[in-house]
Amino acid sequence: MVAPVRLLCLVLCLVAAAACRKHQPRPANLPPAPAARGPVIDSHTLISPLDETIDTALKLFERVGVVKFCNKNGGFLGSRVFAATLHIKHRLKERFEFFANVSWARVEESGWGDFEAERFAREVGFGAKGIKFFKAMGLGARDADEKLIRIDDARFAPIMATAAKLNAVVAIHVGDPKAFFEPPTPQNERWDELQLAPDWSFFGQDYPPLLELWKQTERLVSRHPDTTFLFIHLGMAEDIGFMEKLLDAHPNVYLDTSARVPEFGRHPVEKLRRFFIKFQDRILFGTDLAIGPDYWQLGSVSETPVGFEDAVKF
Repeated sequence: MVAPVRLLCLVLCLVAAAACRKHQPRPANLPPAPAARGPVIDSHTLISPLDETIDTALKLFERVGVVKFCNKNGGFLGSRVFAATLHIKHRLKERFEFFANVSWARVEESGWGDFEAERFAREVGFGAKGIKFFKAMGLGARDADEKLIRIDDARFAPIMATAAKLNAVVAIHVGDPKAFFEPPTPQNERWDELQLAPDWSFFGQDYPPLLELWKQTERLVSRHPDTTFLFIHLGMAEDIGFMEKLLDAHPNVYLDTSARVPEFGRHPVEKLRRFFIKFQDRILFGTDLAIGPDYWQLGSVSETPVGFEDAVKF
């Protein structure tokens, strides 16, 4: 399953190179860094699929040298979001890709996994490159007894098998930063964020520890060696050693960098450099950039309003 993904990466690189050749000289008042760096593909965006919002994103991407991007919030077939995403795909063609999402409605009922797998197959037929599970997988969705549905629950198996059959990618947001599993007190390093987004705290109640979520994830991956997995946010970014062992044991696992620079940037420079070099063909660049009709989210929430120029720096 690795070969098709590498082939896809090669195709994306060729597309990017072609776009770069067609690129006109940049105005003198813009920074030269992107041109010197080369074209960029942002593999992880969350941009509302509305023409006006997409236009704003395209202006930003032109400014910083992003030639292709992939929305991870494509919705599910039958939803308005999915229909709007298809409109953007038809408009931007090869400059835009997207992942579908599951619907958690009726997840507690028998046959949910088969139904979602069948729908996913149709979504791939419409152009979806994969399916993304938000952190409701393991931390939000509940069964008929109101118990959290584990990441390695059997009901996900049909979806994983379908992804393998179709050479589609399964992206999963596992857990969150370690601080979100610690007491939400002023001593918590992410206290400011948790004040603004209290539902980001997974401390107490019946939430499993972060490491338990990753043990569930390992069992899921082990059961589906033919499925290509993408763990966004560099997986458990605070523990590079854990992620190295995971990638060594499972060649069907990939990562992206989205919204975790503050976490993985704390590691000793040489240790992190070695990790990125070792897995350079399995780590995707991504930002988690979110743009809506009236908001920007640059990797996290902020009580200070942000806008276009902030996004350029981001």
